Amino acid sequence: MLRRLIVVAFALALVGTADPASAAWAVKGAGPARAQAVTIPQAATPAAIKTNPAPSYNPVYTVSWTTTKHSGGRGVIGYQVRRTQWQGSDLVVTSGTCAGTTVNGMPNVYVPSNPDATTQSCTDLDAFNSGTVSYSVVPVIGRWTGAKSASSPVYS
Repeated sequence: MLRRLIVVAFALALVGTADPASAAWAVKGAGPARAQAVTIPQAATPAAIKTNPAPSYNPVYTVSWTTTKHSGGRGVIGYQVRRTQWQGSDLVVTSGTCAGTTVNGMPNVYVPSNPDATTQSCTDLDAFNSGTVSYSVVPVIGRWTGAKSASSPVYS
């Protein structure tokens, strides 16, 4: 019994001398700290060029637009390219290089190899059953989007 009391007393002494956990942020420097929000402008109106490559001769549209630059002066990280079909549906393009990838949980984001290039372009391989089409683009930074561009001319 005495042995148990000694062990318990020793354990309590160890617990009582343990340092409490703590965390803090330290910022070195002087002067006011400021940050400015980044805004995303509306994307430029795209244009498309239709080709009918062999052997399928199905139409392939190459969609091009001027790079959207956020208020910090850099190009946005990506774009959702949208196709409006003759029925009036507005769908994210899910084929060709316009299909893109998932970025921060947002699917089908076309991520250009050079976000700061003057223009961007990608291909849509899935418009052959769509009849007439037009295109628009939505600029993306992380999970935020800018305003959708005006629609391109209608192509058939």
